[in-house]
Amino acid sequence: MIIPISSLKNILINRFGENKYKILYSLIALVGYLIIIYGFARADFKPESDPLTYSIEIELTLMSISMVLIAAVNIQTNIKKLIKHPMLIAIFICFFVHLIANGDLQFTMLFSSFGIYALIDIIFSKKVLIINYTEKFTLIKNVIVVIIGFVGYTITVHFHHYISGVKIF
Repeated sequence: MIIPISSLKNILINRFGENKYKILYSLIALVGYLIIIYGFARADFKPESDPLTYSIEIELTLMSISMVLIAAVNIQTNIKKLIKHPMLIAIFICFFVHLIANGDLQFTMLFSSFGIYALIDIIFSKKVLIINYTEKFTLIKNVIVVIIGFVGYTITVHFHHYISGVKIF
């Protein structure tokens, strides 16, 4: 994740063009994601603590909010006007809920790294949203984002075992 915040990003964009840079960056991110899944699947289960009593219910509720925030990232809505970094907030929510729902070392290590990354990026981010704060976005855009978020959430919950190798229920 160093490339987006360094001058190397601009050098690569100038050399390859923006679309080729995005493709290259996406491929590197995909390889990293696959390595994380592989390592996570091979790690030994080392319990640290018992999950909270209602942690699954809390997780399922907050993850739906997280998915709505992820859906709001690229669509100009009132949600994005209110929350400066919806993707980073969504990642932090994922970190938090996975941490309380699981009591083993591999979950703690994996999701803590995501949570720390999101928190550091939120704190030190110099991103400025280019949104006209006087503009009022239509309610339909907000509803569309919520629907997209809930559809993504439903798909993720249904296929969670295949995506991560961990059954929710």
